[in-house]
Amino acid sequence: MRAFHPLASTIAQRFLPGNLTLLLAFLCSLLVAAAPSWAATPPAGTSAQKAVAAPQENAERQYQAAKNFLSRLEQEKDLAKERNNWLKAAHSFRQLHLAQKKEALGPPSLYMTAKVYRLMQARFNLAEDFNKARLYYFEMADLYPGHALADDALYEAAEMLRAKPENAQEAESLYQKIVALHPQSDHAEQARQRLQLAPQEKPPKPAEPAVAQPATAPSAPPTAPPPTPAPTPKTLATVSPAKFWSSEEYSRIVIQTTAPVAFSSGVDDASAPPAKRLHVDFKQSAMAAQHRTPARVEAGLLQQVRASQTSDDTVRMEFDLASFSEYKIFSLNDPFRVIVDIHGSPTTGAVPPDNDTAPSQPAAPLPPVATKPASPAADEAAVVVLAEQKKYKPTPSQPAATGKTSKREQLSLAQQLGLGVRKIVVDPGHGGKDPGAMAFGLKEKDIVLAVSKKLAKELKTAYRYEVVLTRTKDVYLPLEERTAVANTQKSDLFLSIHVNASADKASNGIETYFLNLATDANAMRVAALENATSTHSIGEMQDILASLMKNSKIDESSRLARFVQTNLISGLNKTFKPRDLGVKQAPFYVLIGAEMPAILAEISFITNPEEAKLLQTDEYLDKIAKQIAAGVVAYIEHQRSAALRL
Repeated sequence: MRAFHPLASTIAQRFLPGNLTLLLAFLCSLLVAAAPSWAATPPAGTSAQKAVAAPQENAERQYQAAKNFLSRLEQEKDLAKERNNWLKAAHSFRQLHLAQKKEALGPPSLYMTAKVYRLMQARFNLAEDFNKARLYYFEMADLYPGHALADDALYEAAEMLRAKPENAQEAESLYQKIVALHPQSDHAEQARQRLQLAPQEKPPKPAEPAVAQPATAPSAPPTAPPPTPAPTPKTLATVSPAKFWSSEEYSRIVIQTTAPVAFSSGVDDASAPPAKRLHVDFKQSAMAAQHRTPARVEAGLLQQVRASQTSDDTVRMEFDLASFSEYKIFSLNDPFRVIVDIHGSPTTGAVPPDNDTAPSQPAAPLPPVATKPASPAADEAAVVVLAEQKKYKPTPSQPAATGKTSKREQLSLAQQLGLGVRKIVVDPGHGGKDPGAMAFGLKEKDIVLAVSKKLAKELKTAYRYEVVLTRTKDVYLPLEERTAVANTQKSDLFLSIHVNASADKASNGIETYFLNLATDANAMRVAALENATSTHSIGEMQDILASLMKNSKIDESSRLARFVQTNLISGLNKTFKPRDLGVKQAPFYVLIGAEMPAILAEISFITNPEEAKLLQTDEYLDKIAKQIAAGVVAYIEHQRSAALRL
């Protein structure tokens, strides 16, 4: 006879008499036995328990997938048209944050949620998106006040509010909060400029204090738009002080704005020194009066910077130059900025600065479209591009295909002249608030810094080259600053070190890139990942790269990439047997404007379980550094000996 369920029997005995008790107990036991399967405890080893066993790995995969989808939204116009696709991206980041609130991915997931809504607000112009972006930025700053992205969240929220005059006071309070809570952050200086404050750690600039008087309304608050009556402030982007890096023959100027605007540029002959003056005009822009004071620079090629509001909606930036030969100009997004690379002949008596300097002068917005001046060519640009990919797989026994060269035109200019290499800049990718790719508890920024230090040591001690690292610790550097360091240091080679990532955990191998267009889907994916600090569409840089490809350094970069890739594979093959993904080309922002052969090495996949384990060992990282150095030396020796084969 079937035994009664203990619970059913207890209930029946307590509340019912006699035979009725027995009957009801029997019925209750049948009901309990028929309880749904979800009420039972799942057996050990179910998929649900397995999923819980590796929450961090799952979260990292979800985060990377969400970033990849957002990147697609910004690349593919048809996908971006549908608001539901953007909502899907925002929801993915939001759900990940809720699940990872107290974990490492919690803060960046929340920040990305706010960012998606801000991108939506810019695209669809809906108050709902504006309010949600503001809400999530505030939530980020409140929940994680000590996180590296806290000041970013406050600053982005302030910039959003500042664009609407009715929210100017709230924006001002956020700038004050950044200065008070994050005085050493990368946005503190920008916040001070919005508030018209001088940083306490720096002495006041002598030329600035006396002339900080607006033309019409002296009492206008710092966060209000320029005191011009028209057009309405909503239509104007705000120009920030310019940042620059300069040597005797080269200057890179970065001008940031709160929104994309159209710009044009040109070179003017001056009747008196300086010999040349470059100007950049920004449409639909405004600049606070206190930033329009001329600033004497005298940093090698760049002598003076000045800004003016030439009309109600036009800002002109002027740069006095000690000498001039040519310049190029292009723009990047997120944040919006215009990059100006200027070249001149060596000046006498001018001493280049040891590091970058940020004059307290307004910077200009960077537009998606630039017009070319009548004088030297000024390139237009917006952001990322894709282009054709070429793949080389030289054999280990013959590192360079160029060894078969028999015709003079097959040799590069550097080969024909037998040019040598003295100084090498090594760039550890990412850093600071930008961790790069993440998986299995590893961060790209940490791995590449370790490899770069080993590589620098190898090049110095074993081969006696002078080596400069763009960063020696965990700090954030904008992509355009890394190339500027190489150019102002007059480097002979530029090596950017990165770790690859893919949503497919089976993806593995090593590949080396040089700057060019890329049509290969994988090359596009890698470029999108490495450009992630500037989430742009990879299709708007055709004009820039078409011009840059005329530079002879493209050919030299491809040769350098081949030597490095070949030595990496041949040197690691005996012990680690890596997959050779070859040499490819893609539009990496960090390589744009490099005045020397420049490559980007992807030294394994952080998302592949086997390669992730290797990336945690000194033996593997040491070998990678030694083989990159060997590839560089092989390239240099090839350059020296090429002339003998003519």
